[in-house]
Amino acid sequence: MSLDRDLKLPNELRDALKQKLGEVVSGPLPERYLDHHPMIAVGDYVLDVLHEQGVIPDVGIFDGKTRRGPFKGDRPDVGIQVEVHNPPEYITVEAWEAIEDAVLSHEPVLINVHGEEDLLALASIALAPIGGIVIYGIPLEGMVVNIIDDKIKEKTWQVINSMEKVNQGG
Repeated sequence: MSLDRDLKLPNELRDALKQKLGEVVSGPLPERYLDHHPMIAVGDYVLDVLHEQGVIPDVGIFDGKTRRGPFKGDRPDVGIQVEVHNPPEYITVEAWEAIEDAVLSHEPVLINVHGEEDLLALASIALAPIGGIVIYGIPLEGMVVNIIDDKIKEKTWQVINSMEKVNQGG
């Protein structure tokens, strides 16, 4: 499931991404979700909420920002640390491969994104196995919790396959 070129979000897909596929949760992650693995947390806010709860995700993806400003919360400092470049509105081959490797890892992986991690929730859903869980933040609302099944994978792949393929770096 590897990418051969970076993907860029075309303007006409922006509205499709506003649709929330999973349950929106504010506050701590409910216990019913804690047994799903791998658990992939996308966003500084999500990592902070999980950290406060004592939950270490299998994969954590963050960019050091929240709502376009610097993030001031906490995140776990465990496992393998990886750095990738991923500009806003992109899913880069580099970020995709890092997530793919992280999902297969036997220890927690934190992926520090230079750029923006927002669209990496799509890559995470595409790469997570059935029964896994992907959690990402929605500003001013909380977290969207997605238990991975065939339906969510199909919708995610429709978006990914509609993205513009570009040469590395734009």
